[in-house]
Amino acid sequence: MIVVLAVAVVLGLYLYGVRQQFLYVNTRSSTIDQETYLETAKSLKLSQYSILTDRNRMPVYPYLLSLVYEPGLSEEAFFARGKLFNIGLSLLILPILFGIFRRYLPWATAVILILIHIFTLYIFKAAYTQVELLFYLLSFLGYLLLAHLLYRPDSWQTAVFAGVLLGVAHLTKASVLPGLAVFVGTAGLQTAVQAIKNSDTLVFGRQTVLRVAVPALVLLFFLLTIWPYLQNSKNRFGHYFYNVNSTFYIWYDSWYDVLDGTRAHGDRLGWPDMPPEEIPSAAKYFQTHTLPEMGQRLAKGFLITLVSMADSYGYLKYMIILFGLVLSLSLFNRQRAWAILTQHFYLALFSFGFIVLYVLLYAWYTPIANGNRLVLALFSPITFTFCFIIYRLFDQQLLIQLNRKSTRTVHLGLLLNWLLGSLLLVDGYIILTERISLMYGGF
Repeated sequence: MIVVLAVAVVLGLYLYGVRQQFLYVNTRSSTIDQETYLETAKSLKLSQYSILTDRNRMPVYPYLLSLVYEPGLSEEAFFARGKLFNIGLSLLILPILFGIFRRYLPWATAVILILIHIFTLYIFKAAYTQVELLFYLLSFLGYLLLAHLLYRPDSWQTAVFAGVLLGVAHLTKASVLPGLAVFVGTAGLQTAVQAIKNSDTLVFGRQTVLRVAVPALVLLFFLLTIWPYLQNSKNRFGHYFYNVNSTFYIWYDSWYDVLDGTRAHGDRLGWPDMPPEEIPSAAKYFQTHTLPEMGQRLAKGFLITLVSMADSYGYLKYMIILFGLVLSLSLFNRQRAWAILTQHFYLALFSFGFIVLYVLLYAWYTPIANGNRLVLALFSPITFTFCFIIYRLFDQQLLIQLNRKSTRTVHLGLLLNWLLGSLLLVDGYIILTERISLMYGGF
């Protein structure tokens, strides 16, 4: 009964905050991609799903939005329906997230973590016709599945499922390839090292085949899932993985260069109609920019991203607290930290590489587009990973004596839960009484 009442209270507060964003903050569809998603969804429905998307936004989310469109519906009515659809989507996503947290974390920690997600992220972003919430879930699930395959590289069923899910994630937002590359590289290294270690044993052949087969299956089913889209891109745009952001925009120095460059020459209708020497590419960028210039771009982008995170919905403080405790536990328990690192080296390498690579890419892309939307794709992977390290890998180190002469102990995990819960209580009051009605959640 108490649990049901608590869920009802949280749901009521969440819907109140979402309503504030719906009615008083997100009142214009013309801001931050919303109108484009709505127009694409409308065009898909009216063309009976025969048109192509523009290779800037991927097709899954517009397709889902098209399911709530009816011919003759006004722009205002469709905008309202789209917002309601996304709110409903968030109500499906949050229980899935909690189920994942509960499976791997203690009950109280799972509750605290889902409440942090609810009141510092989802409550702000639910009432927007944007793809992000769906992509955050798919990206997080992909991250967990790939990590699981490094921990148990003999699970071919998981490999198949991971490939399909990552394919759907790619068709939702074209941002999964870097993470997939980190996984393939890590799995390749793991396979090579294990092959060398077991080269003189009878299990060498079987283990090597299994370790090679798992990333191969992930890639195969990823490609099979997105193959119709790739083939369509090749026929229309000349490249299988054509996307205006990763093909062109990332190699410009500013959004104004984009507007004057390939976008002005039809890059969303086909290959841009401009001289080849004027079309940006990685090779041309590295030829025309010095290392200090590239370093400055990364440093400035990282700073802008950090400022955006600090001046946002309120989630950053929780990431800092969790990181601080992970760092402290590692420094004060170096022997245990080293044991964890050696025992789970490939998992650590994958997680570190995954997070760092995306942080670098988001910082690099800042001159073209910045804000919370990009970096928040890392919020669930980072906070979950920190909590898993604290409560599962350092669980024996959380119980400490108050002093050498006393037998009294304190549990750092419980203290952390109380700290995060108390902070969230104060933060939640500020959010629900002020911030939710003033801060735009679409950035």
